[in-house]
Amino acid sequence: MWVAVMTKDEKRYLNDVASLGCVACRNLGLGPTPAQVHHPRDKQGMGQRADHADGIPLCPRHHLATYPTGFHAAPRIWQLEHGTEAELVEQTRREVAELRANTIGRAS
Repeated sequence: MWVAVMTKDEKRYLNDVASLGCVACRNLGLGPTPAQVHHPRDKQGMGQRADHADGIPLCPRHHLATYPTGFHAAPRIWQLEHGTEAELVEQTRREVAELRANTIGRAS
């Protein structure tokens, strides 16, 4: 079985994504909350997930199917309320770029 190994740049990017805090909470004005990275499923086959560069930061309540407010509980309804995965990927990319531009003295 082949297992993909994350590159240093992918790990750094995912760390930056998670450090933003939940995008849904922030967009609702609730402030940053600890986040895990959601990999969009749009245009992915069974058992596949998007590239790490498409990660979206979501807290467990906005991510997991174990919560009625989680993306995986009702993706279509969730996206009507919070935005599409594509919109949130673009927002996340902009915010990571801004984070990196505003970070002084960051070790690469």
